[in-house]
Amino acid sequence: MTMAEKYIIGVDGSEESHRALAWGLERAAAHKADVELLYVADDSFLSETPVFVSDAQAAGEKLLKAEAEHARTLGFEGTITGNAIVGNPVGELEKASKRADLIILGAHHGSRLAGTFFGTRAVKIAAAAHCPVAVIPLEKPVRPTKGVVVGVDGSDASVKAVEKAAAEAATLGVPLHAIYAWMTPLTPGIEFLWSPELIQEQEEKAQEALAIGTAGVKERFPDLEIVREVVQAPPVSALVEAGQDAAAVVVGSRGRNALSRLLLGSVSHGVLQQLPTTVIVTRA
Repeated sequence: MTMAEKYIIGVDGSEESHRALAWGLERAAAHKADVELLYVADDSFLSETPVFVSDAQAAGEKLLKAEAEHARTLGFEGTITGNAIVGNPVGELEKASKRADLIILGAHHGSRLAGTFFGTRAVKIAAAAHCPVAVIPLEKPVRPTKGVVVGVDGSDASVKAVEKAAAEAATLGVPLHAIYAWMTPLTPGIEFLWSPELIQEQEEKAQEALAIGTAGVKERFPDLEIVREVVQAPPVSALVEAGQDAAAVVVGSRGRNALSRLLLGSVSHGVLQQLPTTVIVTRA
């Protein structure tokens, strides 16, 4: 018997948290996944005396109970558990991600991730997590006309991102929009070398990379519509622009060695900073 997936949803009582909770519960219902609500009281702002820690723990458990009750008002009938912790949010989420199939976080609206618990730390949590992380903006995309967007660049991280994006698109019943973004080198003095012929050659290589990067998707998801697009723009700009009209953008993270897991790649970091729609960060 296959075990149910487990989603951990970060909660803190904010409007942004409630948006992430709604997104996570809707997805959990569709996937018949179990849900754990997690609240972490950041102890870096607290006295280490037992009375302060005890008060923070009690306040966290009270908030967690209210969030669980709110979840039930949204109509979710699956399994919900809760966990209130006093500690370092990034560290606690990193540990929690070892027992989860997906971490779901809310983020404040705007050009930068900002906020109290999960806002400013979403990028760090996405880098540290052992499972995919979904960061949910406060507002839904107005016109999700591009389905699920994913960047293709031939890296291992890109391969994992395409796999996740294809599965996501198939589940939602929307197209997979694969993008390969490139730019001519900006080295002064050699821009004249980029003739129309060389640009055409690069475009053809990009199309080939897209075909290779999405190879096998149709075998797994024969009914999935795949849109392949080459864009002459910085990768972050290309994904953010496409994401404005997408149901989700999927980006790949680096590997799991000690150093690389401290940071996201520049593309995934840049997309999260602008958060045009729901962004899912996969593990390489």
